[in-house]
Amino acid sequence: MAQDGTVARGSCGFGEIGMTSAIAPLALAVSTGALLALPLTPAIRELVAKRDAGPLVTRKDDGRIDNFADSLRAHSEPFEAELAQCAQMEVDQIVEHAAEKVYLCGRGGTWQGPQRPDMLVLGAASVSLPAGFHCFRDFYARGSVFCGQSNIFRALLSDADIHLSAQSQVLRWTHAEGKLTASEGCTFFGRASAGEAMVLSDNCRFERIHAPVIYSSEQASKLDIRTESAPFSKLAQAGIGRKRVHGRAHLGREEQHLGDLVSLKSLHLDEGAAVFGSVKANGPIELAARSEIDGALVSTKTIHISGGCFVKGPLIAEREIVISSGAQIGLPGTPSTVSAPHIRIAPGAVLHGTVWARVEGRVGG
Repeated sequence: MAQDGTVARGSCGFGEIGMTSAIAPLALAVSTGALLALPLTPAIRELVAKRDAGPLVTRKDDGRIDNFADSLRAHSEPFEAELAQCAQMEVDQIVEHAAEKVYLCGRGGTWQGPQRPDMLVLGAASVSLPAGFHCFRDFYARGSVFCGQSNIFRALLSDADIHLSAQSQVLRWTHAEGKLTASEGCTFFGRASAGEAMVLSDNCRFERIHAPVIYSSEQASKLDIRTESAPFSKLAQAGIGRKRVHGRAHLGREEQHLGDLVSLKSLHLDEGAAVFGSVKANGPIELAARSEIDGALVSTKTIHISGGCFVKGPLIAEREIVISSGAQIGLPGTPSTVSAPHIRIAPGAVLHGTVWARVEGRVGG
């Protein structure tokens, strides 16, 4: 029997069965691990050999407030020749291109087209619009636009100036290469910008506005404004560092602080006080008349800027910013940013740069 080949082969069979039973769980574990690791392969590869060191792209535009204006100009290029011909003949004409109707206004002066055009409007010259005019599509004029009372636009663009009469509204965006003037009770939904200056009136409402200089009233444009920082401000901030206050921070009348200032609670500056640096408070910030911040001003709650105050850098609050008459934000050539959910600007203030009210911004009480 020991020499029987059948018995020998039977012994080898038991060995193969034992080996197979040992390999099967190992193979299952390896295959399961490979499947679990497969989704992580790109991350592991990037961790070992970093090739993407740049930030993730979160937006496709560069953040410029007049990007919409550039887009509308590009969209209007196919109609250039026909618009020039209408201007030469001083006539208006409706044309159609790629299933889109366009109203070409070759005549300047008083508007003679439809009261409520439901098509893109391109104007070759300055135009004066009647009261109650509604444009349900984009409106683009090469000259100035003088709006009548209670005009409504989807979008409004001018290569010169825009004058909005009382109670007018822009639903998406507006841009004037020159000066943008808004009379009492106008409303800007979305973005509003100007290449030279913007003048707002009482009870105007806005979301995001931008201009080299923004006046909250016509009278504000006649005020004397500061054109540069204090002569020693940069020297005062150099190498001084910051001061941290574990409680309420307070600067007395005409008192000066050199360097940055951080308060774990509220901050109050008396009349004429100054901080030559940036300020942050974990509470309300109040600047009395003629006080000055030569840097940024940040609060986790509210900021109140009294008359005659000057703030050079950005203003950021998590609740509300109130700017009184006679206050100045930013400098000519050194734009700033004012950002908060709610922003109230009294008539007579001057701001340089961007004002972004994430919920509502308004001029007046």
